[in-house]
Amino acid sequence: MRDGRAQREVTLPRAIRGFVYGWAVSASCGALLAFTAGTVLSAILQRHLLEAQQSAQRLVEFNVGEAFGFAASLSLILADPSRRVSLTGPDIAVLLLAALAWFVPEHHGVYLATTLAGAWFLLGGRTDRRRADLGQIWLALSIYELWAKLVFKVAYQVIEVIEVGLIYRIGRLFYGRLGIAGASLNVRDDWSIVILEGCSSFHNLSLTGLIWLSILKIAERAVGPAAFRALGVSACAVVAINFGRILAMLPSHEAYQFWHDGAGSSLVALGSVAAAILPILVCVERDACRLSPRT
Repeated sequence: MRDGRAQREVTLPRAIRGFVYGWAVSASCGALLAFTAGTVLSAILQRHLLEAQQSAQRLVEFNVGEAFGFAASLSLILADPSRRVSLTGPDIAVLLLAALAWFVPEHHGVYLATTLAGAWFLLGGRTDRRRADLGQIWLALSIYELWAKLVFKVAYQVIEVIEVGLIYRIGRLFYGRLGIAGASLNVRDDWSIVILEGCSSFHNLSLTGLIWLSILKIAERAVGPAAFRALGVSACAVVAINFGRILAMLPSHEAYQFWHDGAGSSLVALGSVAAAILPILVCVERDACRLSPRT
């Protein structure tokens, strides 16, 4: 009798501890989901709420970087329960503090939230891979949405010289009469284009990095030499596609309208996203085939 009673007394505290742990993990999961979704939703609302013509489609619109970052965050937060991130009191405090950035009146500034939370989780995740992975995704998202754009604005005068010089050298292979004057390129005396910051071929490299990292986290693959080679291929392909677009705008105003404002612009955007996705997908698939047992 005494042994049975002692066993029940031991089993009951274990059951209580298991319940409390499960509840804590579920609460942590809910808090992380609320923070991630709240940050993205706040950015979307900041971007579209004050537009003159609003629609339901515009209010739920994601850009590609947000979509990949959000998907990677969900895959890490909703992982197997035994591997989910468990939050502490300081973690909750940092998330609440970071969430104040949701009310910054500029949609890029909203991502100060993921900057603070991502840095905290990355620095505190040395013994917890899930925490570190989540911190990396949040930081990559904030770099794409905020910090890369700020750095690009500050450094573009230097980048512009390098970029225009590269395009000129490549363009001479296709246009014998290609001329250059500062940031302006022309193949005719009555028509030229100026390469401004928003049209830079290097503008989408931070998006390429975010997509690359997101796919690795979703596939649960470590960063290695093969993954870095895939990133290099993607970056070169994205730059080459945008170089081609700029050169295609040179012959005439009609060509400019097609590639800058028309269907050509959409084709370039889709091609750039495909160039960012395909190399790392191939890398992940090769890795999966190598690790899978042969039959």
